[in-house]
Formats: sequence, structure tokens, C-alpha cells
Amino acid sequence: MEAVRTMLQDSGLQPRFWAEALHAYVHTKNRCSHKLTEGKTPMEIWSEHKPSIRHCRTFGSLAYVYVPTVNRNKLQPKAKIGILVGYAVNRRGYRIWLPKERKVVESIHVKIDETKNGVKTLFGRVKHYDYAIYQLDQNLNNDSDCRAQDEKSSSPKKPSSLDISTWIRLEKPRKKSKRIDVYYYPPSKERLRSVNDVKIYCERNKLEFDPNQFNFKPTTTNTSLEEKTECDNETSSDSVDEASLVNDIFQHEIYITEIPKTFKETQISPNKEKWDEAMSEEIKLMQNRKVWDLVEPESNMKVLGCRWVYNIKHDEKNNVKKYKSRLVAQGFKQRPGVDFTDVFAPLVNFDIIKFLFVLLVCILGWNHAQIDVKGAYLYGNLDIPIYMQQPEGFAVKGCLSFIANRCRYCICCKHNVTIL
Repeated sequence: MEAVRTMLQDSGLQPRFWAEALHAYVHTKNRCSHKLTEGKTPMEIWSEHKPSIRHCRTFGSLAYVYVPTVNRNKLQPKAKIGILVGYAVNRRGYRIWLPKERKVVESIHVKIDETKNGVKTLFGRVKHYDYAIYQLDQNLNNDSDCRAQDEKSSSPKKPSSLDISTWIRLEKPRKKSKRIDVYYYPPSKERLRSVNDVKIYCERNKLEFDPNQFNFKPTTTNTSLEEKTECDNETSSDSVDEASLVNDIFQHEIYITEIPKTFKETQISPNKEKWDEAMSEEIKLMQNRKVWDLVEPESNMKVLGCRWVYNIKHDEKNNVKKYKSRLVAQGFKQRPGVDFTDVFAPLVNFDIIKFLFVLLVCILGWNHAQIDVKGAYLYGNLDIPIYMQQPEGFAVKGCLSFIANRCRYCICCKHNVTIL
């Protein structure tokens, strides 16, 4: 816990973030070398590959979380400001504490400013809390001389009296529930939200502490909303089961699977064989569909690049179900009006089709079954040929490029494709 205490002290976060700090420490420690492991990291020993640390950031840094367009209007900000408190447990991304919403969110679309402390930037100054560990010295109890000497040398000062009349008590109703939060504000304008916070404040400022002077129970009721359960879908760190969170840290931290971004990353990944198998399956599927023909490039040809896109499919229990690889063309290099004309693809409304099919099943008493057409988008034909470079890892010697006869996604090739 020494590292956790140091992280909280340096970042200025409150002690209740100890579980988040522990998670971040374990995540980083598993990727650090040690002399007892002959200079190797725990992750390297387990996976036999060196882990990537380029995603690691300073704990407590200022962070900006992107807000999707569906969750905001044109006048609202595109990002929410918060504090970095760790890394996502079961997926790629970061854990960001949003003080205004009082919750921790996980997102991969995050911009982190390591040059700024989150607490200092948002609250004006870093709050330092008492993280001292009280130890019992048994030898001191047996040595009366030492005890007498300590009593003479150290005469503790009496704490000053606390004037509660100078404090402000505020009851703030929540917007999404009937719960009311109670806060106390001392003359220093520091917000205290519990008896423990008040006790720490009094000890730090050498004030007398009397818990009977503080009432954190609301005296009013919030009637603006209907009654809801206490777990009103709030994901604040206060409602997180710290015991289960710590258990998840040690049980699942080592099994987090990182999704590679490039072909080179798959070759150094501990799951290299599974990624190679997924890419081979993708190439084989395209060859069976006759998506392209191998040709020699000419000087007047505009050859597009391509890249691999990777993902991992999980089941309902968050276990790895399938490794997926997709080959896409870099269609953003095409110019509208020169390389293509139409960019739309007419599709049917599948909700209406499903509704009509369900009606026919019920009325006519049919036996129904649901099937999945593998590589359905490969059946669309292109009206203009596209020339593309061969993908990494599957280049055929003697040929430098492909000519595409079909496309996977309309957005990749930017041509009018009718899918039947």
C-alpha cells in the first residue's frame, strides 16, 4: 500500500480512491521489470512477449473525455473534463473521474494532459490528506525511562476551539433520485461531505472535533422526482463495491487482451497464432468470393493502400469468443467527382422485413429459423474498378497490386453498391 499512498498523496485525490489507485498500480507493476525476474516483467514471463507501455499515463492527470454526437446537441461541449484514475479492466481505454457528475467512466476516446494535475486544475489547489500508518512499538511500553523522556520533551498543544457558527451547512438534492447530499463548508471554503472528512480537516488545522456538532442527515425531502431505488444506475465511485473491484483487479488483470492496431503489433502479440488464423480466414473468404484479381500496376493507375482492422468478440460472460480481422481499403484517398460519383448504398429496412416475417409465421404457422450469411457485403459488385495494394503478410510475389471486383463496405471504396 506504500505505492497507493504515494499516488494518492501526489495526485491530491481523496482516500476513497484507494481502489482506483491500487488498480492503476497493479496494471503498471505488471509491466515493470524486476531484478528477481532477471529483468523481465510479469506480463512478459506469463505471455513470453514484451508488453506495450505506450498507453501508460500519469495517475491524477487532467483528462478530456469525448462525448459522442448522439449524447449532445450542437451547442454543448464535445468533451467532459475529468481526472485520470486508472485503466479499463475488461477493454482498452482509461478510467476517468468526472467530478461534476460524481462518477467514473471508461472510454478509449480520451485526451490526457500529463503536464497538469487534475485536482489542482479543477479545484484550484491540491488537498493533502493524512495517510499516516499508526504503529505499535512494544519496546516503548517496557521502557519507562524512554516514556518519561518523551513526556517531558513533547508537550502537545491543545487544539483550538471550533466555532461552528462560521461554517455553512448545505443540502443539495440530486437530479436523478430523491437522495439529498449534505455538505459542510468551513471558512476556507473547502467542501466536506462526511464526518470523516470533517475529522481529517480538524486534525490538519488543529481544531477540536466534536461529531455531535455535525449533522449529515438531510432535514428536507426531495419531491421533484418519483421514488427510485438507491442504485439509480449511478456509477459513482461511492457506489462501487470496493471488495469486488479489488478482486477483479487481481483475478482479471493478467488476462486482459490488448487489441493490436497494426499488422506488426500482431506479430509480437502473445496471441499471434490466433490473429494469424483470423487474417488467413479473411483472405480465404475473399478468395472464395473472388473479390479481386492480381494485376501488374501501370503508370496511369491510382493504387489505394489498405490496412488490417482487428477486434475481439466476447460472449455474455465477457469471455473471448472469437478473434476477428478485417481488411479495408483506404478509400479516403479517393477524390469525389474524379474517382467516384455516388456514395450511397440502397438498403431495405430490416425492421419492417422482420415484422412482416413474424406475422407470416404466426398466421400461416411456419417453422422459422434464423441464419447468418457470412461475408454478405462481399456480394456487391463495383461499377468502377479499384486498384489496391496487397495486404501485409499475404503479398504474392511477382504481383504488386489487386484489382477489386467487389467491396466489403461501401464507405471503404466509396462507390455505388447494390446489395441483394
